[in-house]
Amino acid sequence: MNPSSPFVSLFAGAIAALLLVGCGGGSSGGGSNGGQAPDPVVVDIPVAYIQRPLPVDDAGEPVYPDVFNPASFNAGGELFLKARATAQAEVVNITRAEFENNPEKYPDYTPETPNYDVKDLAVDPAGTRLLFAMRAPLNPDLDEDDEDQPTWNIWEYHLATKQLRRIISSDFEAEKGHDVSPRYLPDGRIVFSSDRQKRSKEILLDEGKPQFGAVTQQDDEITSFLLHSVKDDGTDIQQLSYNLSHDLQPQVMPDGRLVFLRWAGTGNNERLSFYRANPDGTDVQRYFGDVSLNPELPEGMTEIPRLLRPQILPDGRIAAIYFQNETQLGGDMIVVDGAQALEGALQSLSVKPVNIATDLISLHGRFASLSPLYDGTNRLLVSWSQCRLLETATERLQPCLPTLLVDGVPATGYEEAPPFYGLWIYDLTNQTQLPVVLAENGKLFSEALALEQNAYNPSFIQPTTNPDLAARNLGLLHIRSVYDLDGAFNAMNSGAADLQAMIARPAEQRPARFIRLVKAVSRIDDDTLDDQDDNIYGNLMNANNGIQEILGYAPVEADGSVMVTVPADVAFSLEILDRNGRQISANHTTYLQLRPGEQMTCNGCHAANNQTAVHGRNDLPASPASINPGALSAINFPNTQRYERLGVPIVPAMGETMAEFAARSTFCEETANGQVCLPMAGPAQDQNLRNPSVDLLFRDLWTAPGLNPAASIAYRYNDLVPGATPDQIAVPTPAACREENSWNANCRVVINYEYHLQSLWEREREPMTVTDPELAIATTSNSCVGCHSPADAEGNLQVPKAQLNLLRTKENANSQMRAYLQLLNGNQRQIQYIYEDNLAVLLPVCEFEDNYDFIPQCEVLLDEEGIPTCEGLADCPFEIANEETGELQLDALGNPVPRMQATGFLPPPMSRGGANASGRFFNKFENNGSHVGFLNAAELKLLSEWLDTGGRYYTNPFELAVPN
Repeated sequence: MNPSSPFVSLFAGAIAALLLVGCGGGSSGGGSNGGQAPDPVVVDIPVAYIQRPLPVDDAGEPVYPDVFNPASFNAGGELFLKARATAQAEVVNITRAEFENNPEKYPDYTPETPNYDVKDLAVDPAGTRLLFAMRAPLNPDLDEDDEDQPTWNIWEYHLATKQLRRIISSDFEAEKGHDVSPRYLPDGRIVFSSDRQKRSKEILLDEGKPQFGAVTQQDDEITSFLLHSVKDDGTDIQQLSYNLSHDLQPQVMPDGRLVFLRWAGTGNNERLSFYRANPDGTDVQRYFGDVSLNPELPEGMTEIPRLLRPQILPDGRIAAIYFQNETQLGGDMIVVDGAQALEGALQSLSVKPVNIATDLISLHGRFASLSPLYDGTNRLLVSWSQCRLLETATERLQPCLPTLLVDGVPATGYEEAPPFYGLWIYDLTNQTQLPVVLAENGKLFSEALALEQNAYNPSFIQPTTNPDLAARNLGLLHIRSVYDLDGAFNAMNSGAADLQAMIARPAEQRPARFIRLVKAVSRIDDDTLDDQDDNIYGNLMNANNGIQEILGYAPVEADGSVMVTVPADVAFSLEILDRNGRQISANHTTYLQLRPGEQMTCNGCHAANNQTAVHGRNDLPASPASINPGALSAINFPNTQRYERLGVPIVPAMGETMAEFAARSTFCEETANGQVCLPMAGPAQDQNLRNPSVDLLFRDLWTAPGLNPAASIAYRYNDLVPGATPDQIAVPTPAACREENSWNANCRVVINYEYHLQSLWEREREPMTVTDPELAIATTSNSCVGCHSPADAEGNLQVPKAQLNLLRTKENANSQMRAYLQLLNGNQRQIQYIYEDNLAVLLPVCEFEDNYDFIPQCEVLLDEEGIPTCEGLADCPFEIANEETGELQLDALGNPVPRMQATGFLPPPMSRGGANASGRFFNKFENNGSHVGFLNAAELKLLSEWLDTGGRYYTNPFELAVPN
């Protein structure tokens, strides 16, 4: 790395100045032993590596690694095995025979120039088996991205038996996606990254959508690669992660957990950082580098450097190649340590400084790959290219001597020579370097690893999922308190001094009353959309990123705690709501996931702008404790009483949150017929786990006998149209999901404006009267469009009340309804007037006849000859016929023609920033508002949730748009 770069802390200057044997320049032969004797410690270790021609495209231009394109194919990669880690040892090609021995299976294989590809080497802990990704030769008659081209598959080689096999033996199953970056898990399974998205596609079918490979948030040309696992016999493929973009390059830590790179966010918030999880996909957490690996760009750099081929060192730290993505074959060797902190410096492992600037030459060469030796010797197997210069006049190769290279800039007449990557044993302790495979012109040797016993032998983590929840495809989320903001009490503008004061408040005075569970909608690839009707939303509008569906709602307890089931295997986020069901929290931009049966506990919320807080990890010294200690002793929470299932009063256990206590108890109330207790919801008789509801429901199930319970809240979809049956109402969720206690893991609230909101303005209601405060004129109508349209009930022309036109008409077939645009787009709501028997937005600056009190009278200046003029006026109100002479344009009567000007614009009544940012609209329906009572509570709830989830025109891209 560049020593002045803020990205890294180099070793101390004294260490950096030491010379590695074999590192200073060299001839085109490259990588000699330098006269050293073979290292007896490593001489008998078999070494595997990949050899390929230097990658070039069809035009002969260099091709460089792209960490964001895991499916990239560079023909010519082959896997070799050396019996010993010395330059003189025998070399065996262990992949070519698969293609040479099966010509019918691989008709496009070219023996003279092997055109398959290999990458992502791994070895089992015993050092007896190799695991890697291999892709067969492409069909030259098809486009490279054609679905009929071969995919990347996982292969295994047994060192003892010399057997090579594909892990997924079925051609049909193997070709369902690109499978890369395989690693052995402690239980014998294999984890890998893949764009097959197995479980996600099954869920799409459950949602009534076509199966497709979701593309990344950042690039709709790249299908998301996510973590999967498979048994070593190729069966039982399971999807483990549900990110909206890539989860890449998984590794197994000494404790048995996975660590991987996650690509997340968009625009200025785009991140590539380390996450970790259990091998079954549970307990996904941020691990390291959200800030450290995504810093501000230093001067001279156009893109953030990225990590290539991370590896786990024997001490558990992560080492990788740090390079300029898509512009370099190699870079510096760095190491990061996430064991004690979420962020930290990237430390260079290179004894001499490596410069990764694209416009400079690195004096000490660059590295293309590394892997550790697990023999306690602090050595690496590396792919390293020494620094060489090319004399342009003679095309002679020269070493990078100080006289020829100054501060990374070559002397006149010299340029950087092609890369020259060979394989070396790199001793960090003794600062020596021994050749394993000598570099050759035009070739790249990389990804070398030793087939040796793994010193740490990762542990096996026993799954702890709940089988009852797993059977229903559910997980369980427990939030200790939504009032916990990075370990501090957040009163949410309520004035409460602390959490205990919040608990003591009546429900009506607590700001957080519900949470909303929101699911990300997978982003669709263009090919899938093209196969659909041209009139579906996804094709017409093409705004298919950032869409959200609602999974359901759950109440927040007095202490801010929540315990609720969540559909498994979906990316979801949370929103905190007030009593009206309107969002009062910042958007949760990091999506969560729960595997079937997983039980997740989090302390609370995080400030979006807090880059130093520990987000999502509870194993760090800096992790703040929850502000909610739970029950302070085995006595009831203030003014509450709960019961066991037979109606016997019980008290919480010390430390239990109210949500935890509610999940193992029930509520009873005294009636004229005696005590009546609510049944336990299950799944067992001693459990009362709460499922979400698509409706916004609150009932006081805590208040002790003799005290007044809090008022109930019930905003139900079935109440949108009073007196109508459920099947008569246009509702964004199925009738079965609206039934009491009928919610299941497949329930979704999918709001499409044309289907579910436009009808609100057209619905026949009881007469509604509004009095204009300026003109004192009352207007009565039986629908919203009766006032908010260009014509009244008798068809007479009118200016829409409040300049708001709520008609469903569209300007053209592939546009949104006028009402939608006027509600949300300020620049679509230009002030209108009735002018010359039409609604107009262009009006004359002045008029000669006094017809309109909103247009001033024209005043005309005449020159000495009695001709109208604007000479001397700063702002001429008339059209000018000749700019040079100033002559005015005249009408048939000889009068100047008044200029036409556009009227002003009104801000929209609604905001995509959410319901509470749309006060201009909702305030009219509050007490003392001009429209109080016009919309019922269920309708206002529907509008609120729509705006809180972005106010999108559609949520289901596969829905057929309403014809114009």
